Amino acid sequence: MSPGTLLGARAGVVNVGLDLFAEAIRAQEIPVEEVSWRPPAGGDGELVRLLVANADIRARVSAANDKAVARMQAARPAWVDVRSLRDVLPDLPERTLFHSGPAIPWDRMCGPHHRAAAWTAVFEGWARNPDEASAAIAAGRIRLEPATPHSTVCPMATVIGPSAQVHVITDPATGATAYSPVNEGRERTIWNGNPDQSTVERLAWFRDELARSLSAALHEAGGVDLFGLFAQSLQMGDELHVRLPATTALLLRAVAGPMLEAGVAGPAAARAFRFLEENSLFGLPIVMGASRVAADLGHGIPDSSLVTGMNRNGIDFGLRVSGLGDRWLIAPAVPLTEAIYYSGYDISVAAGDIGDSAIVECAGLGGMAIAGAPTIAGFVGGSVSDELAVRDDMHEITLSTSQVFTVPATDFSGTPTGIDVRRVVETGIVPIIDTGAIHETDPEAGQIGAGIARAPIEVFRKALIELGVAWSR
Repeated sequence: MSPGTLLGARAGVVNVGLDLFAEAIRAQEIPVEEVSWRPPAGGDGELVRLLVANADIRARVSAANDKAVARMQAARPAWVDVRSLRDVLPDLPERTLFHSGPAIPWDRMCGPHHRAAAWTAVFEGWARNPDEASAAIAAGRIRLEPATPHSTVCPMATVIGPSAQVHVITDPATGATAYSPVNEGRERTIWNGNPDQSTVERLAWFRDELARSLSAALHEAGGVDLFGLFAQSLQMGDELHVRLPATTALLLRAVAGPMLEAGVAGPAAARAFRFLEENSLFGLPIVMGASRVAADLGHGIPDSSLVTGMNRNGIDFGLRVSGLGDRWLIAPAVPLTEAIYYSGYDISVAAGDIGDSAIVECAGLGGMAIAGAPTIAGFVGGSVSDELAVRDDMHEITLSTSQVFTVPATDFSGTPTGIDVRRVVETGIVPIIDTGAIHETDPEAGQIGAGIARAPIEVFRKALIELGVAWSR
């Protein structure tokens, strides 16, 4: 009997694990089916114990996750106003700046944050120039705090003070509200870490004119339903994190008529329309604020392993989990090795992954919706099939699919929604985050590339251990 037959029948083999075994069997002309498998949680016994848990804990966690995801899915955030930060946060601490990402002292901050904070202090009138501002911050005369504890999300290297103009985004049914700064565009900007005097002048225009024009339009319109608008822009090729031309165009359409009807003077309205028309990323902070509202509605459910926040400051990566209260778990941010850099730049000059914008992935957008944006397929290999493979991976680590956000390329199925700490640790698959890369040291360069970042697996392992302690109480 030949080695390929058994009891007169042709043998077939299923190989699980090392492909060396499969190669040896194929050498004997025996058909092999390979199954990709690796030990849960990388084989870490303590993490596996937490994943398995007992029947009572598993039932509690499942019920908690169902509740958290249902609350998040029920969110219907609306863009209702543009106001100054001091107006929406009247208890804002004196001479305090909010920055993106987890809390970090001045001496550990990355270059883009240093430059952004210094120029923001100049805009606030707290210093005459960025050098004077840097000295005041280093001496503690100007304080730094993360934006996220204040229901505020900031893209990239953004630092904001009380004069910043912010979008007000609220869920009418619950009152849950979040704030995000008006996007500055692509020139010399705070958010890209390359500000200069022109940045200060643009922020002053936001304060003195643009915010008032947008506020008048939103009051006239009675607010703008954001998730309905986002669902439409997904059908138009946006994934709503790095690609937003359709989203911004729809936002412009939503406010143009109401702005004129509200009596905004023609020249001021024209300047507002032109700014939105030329700035396709105007919609990003609005998407972030809406995603924060949805995530907040799913937060604070005891026992839940749902991820309700991810942020980065160029140095550290922060993770918020529904069942862990106000604690943020921290791990080193992962280098941007998968970004596509502009000519003349590479990872050696890039700042680390930065910004609060990963909140959009928590809500089922951005990397979770990358299959809907064929123009950025190069981020993950170059083809739509590569994007679909990423989508499949993200389904492995999420609790549900969106009831609102669907993608044509996937037969209009919902995007993966509700990142689950347990599934990330079990599979070793981490969320991908669509993002931009900015220069670490050059005060003029700004954005130098775009691509994907991967969340560090270490922070999810920390979160699972913390959840295990909470589950055992």
